[in-house]
Amino acid sequence: MANRILRRLLFGLLVAQLLAAAETLPRLNIWSGREQVLHFQARESWVLLAEHGRQLSGQPRAGKISLTLPPLVIGSTETARLLVDGQEVARVTIWSAQILAGLAAVLTGANGAVATALQQNGLLPDQREQTKNSISIVSSTEQATPPGLSLLFADRRDFPMQIAPIWTDFSFHRAKNPGCLSVLYNEKEQLIDCQGDLSHIVLSEKKPGQDGKIHRRLVVFTPDFAFQDIENIILLKTIIKEHGL
Repeated sequence: MANRILRRLLFGLLVAQLLAAAETLPRLNIWSGREQVLHFQARESWVLLAEHGRQLSGQPRAGKISLTLPPLVIGSTETARLLVDGQEVARVTIWSAQILAGLAAVLTGANGAVATALQQNGLLPDQREQTKNSISIVSSTEQATPPGLSLLFADRRDFPMQIAPIWTDFSFHRAKNPGCLSVLYNEKEQLIDCQGDLSHIVLSEKKPGQDGKIHRRLVVFTPDFAFQDIENIILLKTIIKEHGL
């Protein structure tokens, strides 16, 4: 009986150690339906396994890890484990090619290249009348006048960008990708400049007479924002969905 209890305790300890080790592994996001190169180097082999054990991809040879997974159903995700040379090195979330599917925004004020990139990632044009829950893509701070959320994918030539007096609150954010935005203060003005380590800046306006409620919000993204980077698209999805809550 004592031996049986000891074996169970040892087995429980082993499972706990394995779970703890898994929690410390890097978390990767990858697209399905697109070729990608991961930042791992195999000496002998690598394999990508679904959580239930099915092999999704792999190569029995040394070299960089390059893969193209079959496209997932739009809006779906799948989790997997990446093993390199027999050792689990990362937990992976696989996304469909159109991460922004199911979300919509007003695109009439957007730069053409920005509108195209957003729609390629699944964002739908919104033709409805703008409300406090609306989302609009703008190409300048002056366009961020309707109620709701405005997203500005700025170009380097847009900086330094003056912060209009209507924006009463700012919040500063650093995402997984390094940024290049900062806010400069002096006695006369406040400016967003193309330097620093912020990935995006959120400007908010509190509407007078309504208990300090937010009337509109503008998010300015770094000029280094790349639509082909999956982390950026996941960040966009998070910002848009949080606005709708």
